[in-house]
Amino acid sequence: MSAPPASERAADPVVADPPVRGPRRGELALSVLLVVLGAYLLLDARGIAVPGSSNTVGPRFFPYLVGAATVVVGAVLALRILRGDRGPEEDGEDIDPDAPTSWRAVAIIAVAFLAHALLINVVGWPLAVTSMFGVVAWALGARGIVRPLVAGGITSVVVWLLFVKALGVVLPGGVLLELATAWL
Repeated sequence: MSAPPASERAADPVVADPPVRGPRRGELALSVLLVVLGAYLLLDARGIAVPGSSNTVGPRFFPYLVGAATVVVGAVLALRILRGDRGPEEDGEDIDPDAPTSWRAVAIIAVAFLAHALLINVVGWPLAVTSMFGVVAWALGARGIVRPLVAGGITSVVVWLLFVKALGVVLPGGVLLELATAWL
């Protein structure tokens, strides 16, 4: 079976030759931006004060880890772009680009973030995160409120324990959580 003549290929969009794509300056700019951002994170992490009693993973570990990972991802992306690798063209997503913005959802999420910031020191970080997670999930269309609240509660307590008990980062836990984990 032979390929159709060039005149038929040009007329039929299914068998038409793919368009020649020029240099992707946007992709290259993104990779350079990632390298610059990672370098900034690495340089800025040097200014984090390390307590003298710190003999475990200190407060510089995660900024160094994130900065190094960002530099590596940016450099690998730039290398692939310069080699000629191209990301796939966006054929479309499962969204409707003509659908209007849900300003109600945007407002609810903005209020949830503001309430989170105001409640952290009042009720503690885990409870503030749990409530924010539940409200944001509800605003984005979650069917129930119980599962998002449970997921947010479990995640926030695990993250709080990791940061406060393992890394020594101060996050207010609230009276109940502080008493419940005093033995850790």
